[in-house]
Amino acid sequence: MKLNLNKDDVLMLLNDVNIRENEFSNIELNKIEKKRICKNIIDKVNPKESKVKRNFVAAAIILLIASPIIISQKDVLANMIEKFTVISGIGEVKISSDTPKILKNSLKQGNITLANMYVDKNKIVVTLTIEPEELKPSYYIIRDKQGNSYELHRSDNLAMMPDNHIGSYRLEYNGKVKNSNNYTLSILDNDRKFTKAAFKLKNSDFKEAPESKILYTATNGITTLNVTSLKKEGNILKVDYYFTDTLPDFKSKRIDKVNCGTFEEGKQWGFKEPTSTKLINNNSIQDSLIIISDEYNNAVYGHNNTNYLDQGNESLFDLSKLTGKKLKLTVPKVVYHVQNDYMGKNNDFKIDLDVPKSGKSILNKTGEYKGIKYKIVSIERLSDNTVELIYSYINDSSSKLQTWDMYLGSVTIGQNGNNHCRSHNSTIKHILQKEKDIGDNLQLNEINGSFSSIGPFEINLPSTIK
Repeated sequence: MKLNLNKDDVLMLLNDVNIRENEFSNIELNKIEKKRICKNIIDKVNPKESKVKRNFVAAAIILLIASPIIISQKDVLANMIEKFTVISGIGEVKISSDTPKILKNSLKQGNITLANMYVDKNKIVVTLTIEPEELKPSYYIIRDKQGNSYELHRSDNLAMMPDNHIGSYRLEYNGKVKNSNNYTLSILDNDRKFTKAAFKLKNSDFKEAPESKILYTATNGITTLNVTSLKKEGNILKVDYYFTDTLPDFKSKRIDKVNCGTFEEGKQWGFKEPTSTKLINNNSIQDSLIIISDEYNNAVYGHNNTNYLDQGNESLFDLSKLTGKKLKLTVPKVVYHVQNDYMGKNNDFKIDLDVPKSGKSILNKTGEYKGIKYKIVSIERLSDNTVELIYSYINDSSSKLQTWDMYLGSVTIGQNGNNHCRSHNSTIKHILQKEKDIGDNLQLNEINGSFSSIGPFEINLPSTIK
């Protein structure tokens, strides 16, 4: 069978393939691995599709993986999954395979500034600032010319210092979005009786969202720092980036931001610049920072823009404080906070413990949840409805992931139950008081963990940056 397929044809066929992001993360493939991947991907094609179409997909896979002359493996893997991009004024966004659009310029009405708006067929993301910040959340809704409406969910205030009187918010709608050339963003008060602002947006107000391009990467094999943009204005260097990883799926996963506030906040908080890389290297495993250093071991911290809107994906550096010419971008470690689906029907973390009628039982029960290793040392009954658990997290000193905090809980304690934890080194003493009496059994079904992905993640910057 002879096929005349270009890159777009091949990628269109691959829309019928559902692939996890980390499933084929290794792009250095031998012949056996290539055959295995071909079979695995073909098996994922919708079985209801015709045999002819399945054969076309099979041929497309073979062309993609076995013939790098046509399309490189790196391009193939990048197009098989949702792409990330970093958009000014918004931050990190997962873009779909269609052509997304963003605002050309920010818009202002009264005390509300619409910083940016991202639209594709699967989501809408809006960022804006309100001065002063909202005391009660407003109601945000977008309507198009065809009568479709999309209610947006607002984040908490992204501004780090409440006394700056600015409210910086990210609004999101996730679901099907109909194509339209006109949108109206209405901002109503909390009671939905008064319209604070209405931004009427025409097709001419939008432009195509920038393509996802990665300039530089640094990885420890688990976490990857992806730099997408370097822009210099005077002595200030703006770096856009995002992190990806091969961690298991958690119900909740959050990465600590790495900036030291705005430039002004950094001064108020005592971050002296330049500083020494030696001092930064001695920081706690819990500290998350991003720096640029020179060949003389001088370093400056990354800072937020004053609107705070993309603080998790944009860092500003004052290069005037560095005397050297050989510059290096470094993130010493990336800090994660994770949680299981403890309230869901598919909760995959459950430990049943026998509770003594009195006194303490030594358990020394070890386990692991998605890479977080722990040991339940003992359980002691303190009263009819109160027990004390002693447990600890376990680290392998050679591992790139180092746990530094953990919490085990039970959703069965009731609304009026209480938890009190205190930790020393890796050991946690946890007093758990239920709303009702604790019987002979206690189920732990909640786990929270904090750990660091150890770098350093380092990128040597070019000598000339525009």
